[in-house]
Amino acid sequence: MSAPIGILCCHNFHREVSAAVAAEGWADVAVLAFPARCGRPPLAWDELRGILPADCGHVLVIGRACLGALGEVPSGFPPLRLLKQQQCFHIVASPALVDHAIADGAYLMTPAWLADWRGRLAEMGFQPETAGEFFKDFASSLLLLDTGIDPESATRLDELTHAIGVPARRIRVGLDHTRLLLAKTLLEVRLDDERRLRTADERRHRRELADHASGMDLLAQLARTQSEADAVAAIENVFRMLFAPATLHYLRVDAGQPLPDAELPDDLLAAMRDLAGSWAWTPSGTGFLLRIAREEQTLGLLAVDELAFPEYRERYLNLALAMSGVCALAIDNARTRKRLVETEKMASLGTLVAGVAHEINTPLGIDLAATSTLQQQLTEIAARFAGRKMTQSDLQAYFAAATAETGLIRANLERIGKLVDTFRQVAVLGGTPTRRRLNLRALIDEVVASFGTRLVTAGANVDIRCAPALEIDGVHADWTTVLSNLIANSLHHGFAQRGHGLIVISAGADSRLLTLDYRDDGAGMSAEVRQRIFDPFFSTDLQHGMGLGMHLVYNLVTQRMGGRIVCGGAPGEGAHFHIEVPQ
Repeated sequence: MSAPIGILCCHNFHREVSAAVAAEGWADVAVLAFPARCGRPPLAWDELRGILPADCGHVLVIGRACLGALGEVPSGFPPLRLLKQQQCFHIVASPALVDHAIADGAYLMTPAWLADWRGRLAEMGFQPETAGEFFKDFASSLLLLDTGIDPESATRLDELTHAIGVPARRIRVGLDHTRLLLAKTLLEVRLDDERRLRTADERRHRRELADHASGMDLLAQLARTQSEADAVAAIENVFRMLFAPATLHYLRVDAGQPLPDAELPDDLLAAMRDLAGSWAWTPSGTGFLLRIAREEQTLGLLAVDELAFPEYRERYLNLALAMSGVCALAIDNARTRKRLVETEKMASLGTLVAGVAHEINTPLGIDLAATSTLQQQLTEIAARFAGRKMTQSDLQAYFAAATAETGLIRANLERIGKLVDTFRQVAVLGGTPTRRRLNLRALIDEVVASFGTRLVTAGANVDIRCAPALEIDGVHADWTTVLSNLIANSLHHGFAQRGHGLIVISAGADSRLLTLDYRDDGAGMSAEVRQRIFDPFFSTDLQHGMGLGMHLVYNLVTQRMGGRIVCGGAPGEGAHFHIEVPQ
């Protein structure tokens, strides 16, 4: 036990109690004696307090009449237990033995009383030669309860018997009864102390658990933070609510270097920068410094100073250390999120640039082909004119071809202009392209016409099954992109190395839904290709395709238009795309 137990007993039994304690080897028990007055005058608390050692943790008082006047234990007294006996001699012998001896008229004595029998008789007002009559009046015999602590007890008993003329006898009781009595009582005392300590520990644990639960509840708001500034603000709020410091500072650490903070006092700033471990006390001693670290990487330093209750600083520190991992995780997540956002922005920019290039590439390629054809035709007509071989029909044919080629070039240049304007509106202005009423048949015709000779070269025919008066709400450039990519996909993949093909575009609408079916009779697709057809950067022709066309179609239909697109078909059966868009 942390503090000794004090046993207080009458002087007449002090030696027996001390011998029993020594025999049991109780090193934390001190035996102390108070005067043997048998309650005349009675004991008082102040008298007992003066006997106790200063560091006594528990008090056990054994007696009978001497304890009768003691009232309630005064405040400030150590935990105390009164062990009142029916007879004082019950301390050294069994009640049955003692009660039987008293009933037989015996006068009971202990070795301690017998060791100074002349002084005891004098305290009673007798001399040895006159005490006999007194004893003979109420005692038939003298009985020594010999505990074995005084080897001269037998001799002294004979002396007393000879002096007062009363017969005497001796019973060897030893110390067993005293040892059992003290062992039982001390066991109860120790159990009470253990219960008290356990109760105190449980209360402390409950308080600490309550603190931790409160801290974790408050830390839950960290999960909702997005930026490092929000995470730090939430951490500071938690620490203020839990610890009520007058001073709270957070010092951000980046790449192992604490960043300057003009608001920090010089002594506190120096202590934070010199922090070697995970924590330290503040220079004032009324708070603590805490390192916020994640996987041995320091993210920040916290100074929690001038606590409202500095006596609890160790308890507060333990709670702060338990929470530091969650705090570090929140800050690390915020920094990671920022890096991911920046990376995503760069990736989005790259995808946007690639998308712009992909969308412009088709009409630009048509224009380059038309320009090349027009240049060749111009060279040929110029050569005929120079050789005076040009006929009227040659000139008329050239004019017709030039008109068609320049019209195709202009249409595709206008398409490029619309694409650039659309990307500028989305990427630069951050807005959404304006929806308006569109004639779907005219739009499909326009897209088909923009492919010019590419359809002729591929031997492809387009069958448009759409009512001429059908109008929809939408963005012109979006539908141009969707249809252009579908047609380009058929020409490049479906009809490659065939020299012929058929595309069927069917469209219809009601008040709720626009339905568009796109089919070709090309090479078709395997199940694996159908499954990945809308994935970004997926292409079956890596040398000539970027794999963004159908991804853009999917995003436009599902994200911009709020609809859905499904791919069907099988190898040798062509491709089928079914599109539904709410109106």
